[in-house]
Amino acid sequence: MSAYSAELVTTLEAFEALKEPWNELVASMEYPEIFYLWEWNFLYFRHYRENDRPLIVIVRHSSGKIAGIAPLCVHDVRRFGCLVRVVDTIVAEIGDYRNILVHPTHHRGQVVAAVLGYLREKSELWDVIDISQLCSRDPTTFHVVNVAQAHIDWSVRVQTLTPVAVRRLKAGCVVENTRQLRQIRNRLKTLQQRGYTLHVACRDVSQFWPAFTSLHRHAWRSSPLNTPNGRRFFEALTHADGMRDKIEFSFIEFQGQPVAMHFGFVDARKVYFYMPAMDRAYRQERVGAVLLSAVVDHYTKTHEAFDFLRGMEDYKVWYTDGLDMNMRVVAYRTASFAAFVYNLRESIRRFAVDLGLPKAVAQAARRIMSKVSS
Repeated sequence: MSAYSAELVTTLEAFEALKEPWNELVASMEYPEIFYLWEWNFLYFRHYRENDRPLIVIVRHSSGKIAGIAPLCVHDVRRFGCLVRVVDTIVAEIGDYRNILVHPTHHRGQVVAAVLGYLREKSELWDVIDISQLCSRDPTTFHVVNVAQAHIDWSVRVQTLTPVAVRRLKAGCVVENTRQLRQIRNRLKTLQQRGYTLHVACRDVSQFWPAFTSLHRHAWRSSPLNTPNGRRFFEALTHADGMRDKIEFSFIEFQGQPVAMHFGFVDARKVYFYMPAMDRAYRQERVGAVLLSAVVDHYTKTHEAFDFLRGMEDYKVWYTDGLDMNMRVVAYRTASFAAFVYNLRESIRRFAVDLGLPKAVAQAARRIMSKVSS
């Protein structure tokens, strides 16, 4: 008899009641992330998952205590006119890390096996499992892959997505681009002499939130703050009781106006570089680079790591050569027509890329256009 059992949470009421044990589990984890908190998941579901269904798997030890939580949901997509029910983590898109949450006193592989085994039993509820942003830093990611591949009636695809740069603040030796960072720190001194003021780790987010929202929306066309759902989500998140001491907010001001701002997160061990914004009129002053440097230096004294999150912009590796990798895992029953339809378009695209067709077509088009124009 297994030491673990699984149960399903499918209603918002039951989801809401999980707040305390959920956050206790996250706080106990070896690799906790801010995106794992109940507040992130519940508010994301409320504002982004209006048409989706909770599929949260709770794993309990035989003692009755929660050993793990899989924060999942089901959303419907259409492929070639066919309805496909896709299992995904609740937090998606704007959440940089996702995973099955496992208490450190329990074996990751056994908890993951309980989750995936339960989903296998409930196969009438879904067609495809498609989870992204599983970080290589957490061994749970590889247990997900290993356990999924052990199901002989499943097909599993693993894809690397994006590197993640992390600066270890407490390390004995930090590898960095000394020349670049010296220039940026000197730039801060120059700006301060010219009347720019620096504010790091401000706690009164509400006072500056309208200015940040405006700046970020203008700086980034793809900003989630440019959508009604995004604005409502972040408004609720910044006002949630469980998040009040976990917001990182810093900015540079000139003549009473913010010219560079950062909205991110901070927990007991780590700082998350999440949403930077800069007034493009001050790009030549390097105010964005100066603000980032000042935030990193500020938290070096008190925290273990500075996480630059997804994306490999050049400036991030000025601070570190430490990289993790985010991954995607897609699993489905091999004999599922819905899964075949779901994967078809992406499989064709990958096949074409492997053959070099997109590049070849583009080169051929350029050759044709050059002949026509001549």
